Amino acid sequence: MKFLAVFLIISSVMAVLNAGASNEEKMAAMKKIVMDCAAKENASQADLEELFAKKPATSPTGKCHRACMHETFGTMKDNKFNPDGFMAMIKMSTDGDEAKMKIAQEVVKDCADKMDADRCEAGAKICTCLAGSTKARGLEM
Repeated sequence: MKFLAVFLIISSVMAVLNAGASNEEKMAAMKKIVMDCAAKENASQADLEELFAKKPATSPTGKCHRACMHETFGTMKDNKFNPDGFMAMIKMSTDGDEAKMKIAQEVVKDCADKMDADRCEAGAKICTCLAGSTKARGLEM
């Protein structure tokens, strides 16, 4: 049942992102994931403030919140960075912009080894890597 719920959330977000949705619709879909994961992981207001300020998660619940988001976006699978999921997300969010896709391939190289036996730590490591690598290359996420 949990798998079905996650699948339905991912499917609807991907449909919005892939269907030429407006920026407002894309942002609404992203916000829904952020808030659904916040509720699921009992993230605090401070955890959300760190996320919105693009700062690394410092609390256990903040790290689990990041893991939930990466699992939902498909950028983390089995506590490991999922390059295919990341590239699919970038393709959909940038409408397949070739220059951005090329940059994303470099980000994949930077973050390919990010993993941890602990789900929440894995999510935090992936988030930190993606944030640093995309920022260094000028790829907005």
